[in-house]
Amino acid sequence: MIAGTGSSLQGRDDILIHAPARILWQLISDSHELPSWGPPVKSVEVLTNAADAEKLGTARKVQAEFGQKSGYFLEHRVEHVDGRKIAYLIDEDNFGISRLLSRPGFSLELEPKGDQATRVIFSFFHDPRGVKGRIMNPLIKLQQRRNRLAALGSLKRRAEEIARLQAKK
Repeated sequence: MIAGTGSSLQGRDDILIHAPARILWQLISDSHELPSWGPPVKSVEVLTNAADAEKLGTARKVQAEFGQKSGYFLEHRVEHVDGRKIAYLIDEDNFGISRLLSRPGFSLELEPKGDQATRVIFSFFHDPRGVKGRIMNPLIKLQQRRNRLAALGSLKRRAEEIARLQAKK
């Protein structure tokens, strides 16, 4: 089980990014940055006081597009280790995930590798719901892996671009 979620790990991928952890933390911890690196994400609305920094319990609505289907996820942060790790639980969606999965969510963890590189670990967790969920789980895990790899690649490009721009200053 993943801390704060109560569900089982279903997949994990990682990537080495040539950028300091502080740049990556800004990208993953500030929900408003998500559209700049999350491939399917179109917009994010943080559902708490705008003056407050995001923290454990922060809720957000993520508008996304998968293929021709547009929809949303309502999520809340279930783990927050400043500068190191965040995890979200998906409370509601209109993509149909909740019909097949119980307690779906994900985490992003940062492992600094010196001053200018960071390993990012992206994990997805859930429990299959019912017979259909158990039957579909291998396909869901495969699709989630594709999504994780695309997100990690996009995060790498964005973070390394920021690091290059900051190095030129």
